[in-house]
Parts: sequence; structure tokens; C-alpha cells
Amino acid sequence: MGRERPDAPPVPAPDARVVKWSIGSVTLHLEEPNIFLGKALSVLVLSLALLPILALKSNIPAILYVGALVVIHILVLAIYFYRVRFRELDPNFRSLFVRIIALAVVTYLLVIVSRFEPDSSWLTLSYQMLGITIFHALLLVLIMVRVGPRS
Repeated sequence: MGRERPDAPPVPAPDARVVKWSIGSVTLHLEEPNIFLGKALSVLVLSLALLPILALKSNIPAILYVGALVVIHILVLAIYFYRVRFRELDPNFRSLFVRIIALAVVTYLLVIVSRFEPDSSWLTLSYQMLGITIFHALLLVLIMVRVGPRS
């Protein structure tokens, strides 16, 4: 009466470090959402660090401008791939194919948004950086969210 069998497996407690969404026949898992938020904030800070560089683009040597862009983008790539387990993201080739297509589309949109005019105002550059940050967050979602069967 009310006793559990000693050989029954324990019921795992819900993991607060996983955010799940069910869409159709699949469930999307964002493990460690705090890491996602940290990555998104880091990319936002690095994007904002580009504002003075973009504003001074025509007044600084090209090698310095390109060097700053390369350093910032290497840092962003390191942030993107930190603690991502690629082999666990997709259960089959269909979801991998959809992920790759989505990454290509978002990357294309990111390239379109990141075209800067040399004489843009700080406000215009700030709006463009906001758009870039949104697309970077979408890329982070596409890189970090694991696909699994609906549970």
C-alpha cells in the first residue's frame, strides 16, 4: 500500500537546466539556457565594441580595421562553439539538412544586414548592430538546440 517496488528505477526529477519545445513530431531541447544567455550577451557586447571601429573606419589604417574585425569574429566563433556537442544535435539526416539550410539562410540575412555605409550616423550603426545581434542570437539557437523525438 503506497510502497514502491525496490527494483523500480527512480523517476528522474525535471532538469531545470533544459528548456523544451514540442513542434510536430519533434522536441527541441535547449540545454543549459544560462550558457545560451551568456553567449548572447557576449555577442551583444562584441557587436557593440564594433561601433567605434565602424564609425572610425575611414580614419584608421585598413590593417588595423581588418585586424580588429578578424579578432572580434574569432572571439564570436569561439563563443558560438563553446560547449556545443555537435554529434548530439540531430537524430537523423533530415533534421541535420533542415538545420544546415536554416544556418545558410540566417547567415545570408546576417551578411545583408551587416553592410555598413561609411558615413552612417551612430544611431543608424546602432540599429544595424541590433539587427546583427538578433541574427547572431538566431545562429546561436540553431547551433545549440538539440532535436529529439516528441516525448
